[in-house]
Amino acid sequence: MAQGEVQAPKSGDKDRKRRLLKKLRSKYRLLLINDRTFEERFSIRLSRLNVLMIVVVTLLLYGALITAVIVYTPLKQYIPGYSDQDTKRNAYRSMLLADSLEQELVIRDRYLDNLRAVLSGELPTDSATLFAKLEFKPGPSDLDPGHSDSILRARHARDEAYSLQDGRGGNERRELAGIFFFPPLRGIVTTTFDRSLGHFGIDIVSGSDAAVKAALDGTVVLASWTTDAGHVMQVQHRNELVTVYKHNSVLLKQVGDRVKAGEAIAIVGNSGEQTTGPHLHFELWQAGEPMDPQAYMVFD
Repeated sequence: MAQGEVQAPKSGDKDRKRRLLKKLRSKYRLLLINDRTFEERFSIRLSRLNVLMIVVVTLLLYGALITAVIVYTPLKQYIPGYSDQDTKRNAYRSMLLADSLEQELVIRDRYLDNLRAVLSGELPTDSATLFAKLEFKPGPSDLDPGHSDSILRARHARDEAYSLQDGRGGNERRELAGIFFFPPLRGIVTTTFDRSLGHFGIDIVSGSDAAVKAALDGTVVLASWTTDAGHVMQVQHRNELVTVYKHNSVLLKQVGDRVKAGEAIAIVGNSGEQTTGPHLHFELWQAGEPMDPQAYMVFD
């Protein structure tokens, strides 16, 4: 009896499985009949197992289709949690621009430090372009003058002393007298050069949107924005000359660009806090010393 009681459930389970398989394999006919004429239009033999397989395959195909639409078409941007290609592309561009901006800021800071030293006379003019391109900062030994530079400085001192004793202007003035300066702007000089007041340039008023032109051939060493002077550009020339153009509305050149005398480099504006109207503030420096631009060029 113990063996019979254990085998009975197994026999019942096998019977239920056979009946289930028989039901799944049982054939049925699906007919399409014309309701008026009772004419048979279509018929097909099916089983429950066939119907189940068809449903599973249909669901798989439907899922594959939806996945393909989401992955390979722009419709995925409308699904929460998915980012479109434009967003990824813009994020990548923003990352590159941020990296480039950081590098430009480092270069700009180096230019400003070197130009400040040049304008104050601490460094020779040529050092502004050289040190800005170096990956390291020069040490004290790098700034020591060489033998040829010492000879040149001694000769310059002798010429300057001779000029002052002879009652004439300095050697720089004689050198500048032989240089043809192109007026950066034609207009009315409203404020003249006054070293005692700390006004190291002149203010020129002209028509709106007039082009500001380079006074000499040179290289742009600064093209930036400051709170006081607005859009500012500085151009380095030969003979230790530097020209400065302030309060522009638009800068047409970038740092490192080579410019020719008379070439448009900016547009007259009213940018910056230290301005009362559209005009150009123009400065001329040589070897760290401010010069009066009206002594070398005519603006009206």
